[in-house]
Order: sequence, then structure tokens, then C-alpha cells
Amino acid sequence: MLLLFHGIKQLSLQGAPAAAAAALVGGAVVGALFVRRQLRLPVPLLDLRLLRSRPFTAVLVALVLAGVAMAGTGLVVTQYLQSVLGHSPLASAVLFAPMGLGVAAGTLTAPLLARRMRHTTAIAGGLAASAVGSLLLTGVHGALTLPLLMTGIAVLALGTGPLFALGTGLVLGSVPPERAGSAASMSETGNYFGGSLGFALLGVLADVVYRDRTHGTSDSLADAVAASRRLPAGRGAELLHTAREAFTASLHTVGVVFAVVFAALALLTLTLRPASRPAPTTTSREQVPAAR
Repeated sequence: MLLLFHGIKQLSLQGAPAAAAAALVGGAVVGALFVRRQLRLPVPLLDLRLLRSRPFTAVLVALVLAGVAMAGTGLVVTQYLQSVLGHSPLASAVLFAPMGLGVAAGTLTAPLLARRMRHTTAIAGGLAASAVGSLLLTGVHGALTLPLLMTGIAVLALGTGPLFALGTGLVLGSVPPERAGSAASMSETGNYFGGSLGFALLGVLADVVYRDRTHGTSDSLADAVAASRRLPAGRGAELLHTAREAFTASLHTVGVVFAVVFAALALLTLTLRPASRPAPTTTSREQVPAAR
């Protein structure tokens, strides 16, 4: 994973295609060897055979992508609050609080929703709300910038609550009882894996959009802010305006991407049938008395 993430990050750097390719190929090779070994072990560290269950795989993919969305949005929004809107780190943390509060509220209300509808319906409804929250980020500009930004991250986070709260139940219900521990660990790890992936992928995406909008004259928003302080007032203000507009475009792009991702996940979840727990796997010793 470290090699793959490093390779992804290197893709955004100009003049480093060989390093990126080497890291990606190396990570892919190591990953392939790991998968091959796990499939041959009688008691694997990571039970990849569980991915044969469609409900299990669908929920796991949703958890990973939700982690990508939460981490990627956090990465871009916190930079936007500080470097575009000019808030201090402390003020930015306070303004970013709706995302954490949204996750907590969505998780706490999920059991209430589960009593009135199927778990898959509750999760799909939440993901649809997250898509709406992502779309709100695309309108962040002008006088309504801060209200739209705070509302967008709050709605996005709120919609993921049912997935985090009820998704594990769907995962456990789709595997044999003796594999419940492995399934639960994969479910829990998937979200954190998505968070790491979100920092890598969304960082690269935001960087690519930013460089395109600045026509390659600025490597990052932080560099542009620092450079504007060393330039004459007029040129510094122009550079800062261009950089902030470019980073705002990055935020809009992230919003569009996640709106599509959450909408697709909502449709995928709606297609899932309630999982019935498979029967426990019997051993050969258990089968002999039964035959007699």
C-alpha cells in the first residue's frame, strides 16, 4: 500500500514519471504476491474468499469509498478555509466541526431509521443525501460561500451515518458465523484504508485541477500565498486571486466526483437483497456421525 500510495502521489509531480511508474509496479507486484499467498493459506491473514459474497463486497466497497470521500473532502475543505477564506487554524477547526457532528448524528439516528425500513433502504437514502451534500460544494462561491460549505460537509457526513452504523450488520449477516471475526475486521479496516486512499487520490486530483487553472505557474496554494507576500501589492493580489480561484475550482471538482460516487453507491445498495446468514461450515468429523 505504501508503494502504491507513493506512486499515486508522484503522478502529480512534473518530471517524475519513472519514479511513479516504479512505485506503482512494485506495489502491484507485492500486492499480487500477497493475494496469491492469502488464497493458498488454510487460515489466511486476510480472507479474500469472503469477497465472493455480493452483499459483503458491495458494503465493503461502500465503506472504502465513504472513507475516501470523508478524508478527501476534509483535506480540501480545511485548506480552503485557511488559505482561500483566510481563517486561522483554530477557526477552521471550529468551522469544520459540522462534518464530525454530522457523522455522529447520522450514526445515532440510523437505528431509528432501521426500525421503519430495510437496512439497505436506510443506507441508500443516506448515501443519496451525501450526494446532495457533495453537490452543495460545487456552488461554493461568492456571498454564500461559508453557509454552503458548512451545510455541504454536514449533509455529506450525515448521510454516511447509516452506512457506518448498519453496514457492519449487513457484512456479518452475509458470511458464515465462524467467519464473522474476519468479516468484521475487513469492514472496520476498509474505512481506514479508504481514508488513506482519499488523501492520495483527492490530493492528486485537486493538485491537477489547481495546476491546470493556474497554467502551471503555481505548484500549490500554500506556495502562492507565501509568494504573494514577497511581491509588490498589485502583483501579489493578482497572484493570490488566481490561486484562490484555481483552488475553488478544485473544490468544485471534488464535489462533482463525490456526488457521482455517492449516487452510484446508493443505487448499488438498493439492488442488494437482505443477506441471510449462511449455514456454518461443518467439518469432516461432524459429517461422519450424521452419515451413520
